[in-house]
Amino acid sequence: MKVILVGHANTAVSMKQAIEMIYGEAPDIYTLTFSPKEGLADLKVKLEKQITGFEDDQVLVVTDLFSGTPYNAAATLAISGKVTDVIAGMSLPICLEIVPLIQSATVEQVVTTVMQNYQNYTKAFSVISKKDLEEDDL
Repeated sequence: MKVILVGHANTAVSMKQAIEMIYGEAPDIYTLTFSPKEGLADLKVKLEKQITGFEDDQVLVVTDLFSGTPYNAAATLAISGKVTDVIAGMSLPICLEIVPLIQSATVEQVVTTVMQNYQNYTKAFSVISKKDLEEDDL
C-alpha cells in the first residue's frame, strides 16, 4: 500500500516530517502540496502523476479537509478507480495509526480501523477534567 498525504499549503509535508520524528523513515508515505495559485484540475494532475508508479499497489489518500480541493481531487480519482480510498481529516494521530499498518493491511482494513478509532484522537481538557471531578465526587 502507498499513502499520499495532501493538504493546503505545506500541511502534508509537515505531517510527514512529524511522522518521521516519531517512526523514523516512512518510505511508503508521499506528500503533495496545494498552493493558492492551483485549482482542482492542477491538484488532480499532481495526484495522477504521483500514482503513476504505483501500478500494483493500493493507494490511500489522506487529506486535510472533507470537501476541500485536496479531498475533491482525490475523490474524483477514487471514483475512477485510480486510488483505492480517501480519508479526510488528516491529523498526526490518524497518520501514526496508519504507518504501522502500511505493510500488513489493506486500504479497506486501514480505513475501517481509522473510522472506528477517530473519536479517540480528540480530547478537550475541560471535558476530561470535569469528568474526573465528577468521578471523584462519587
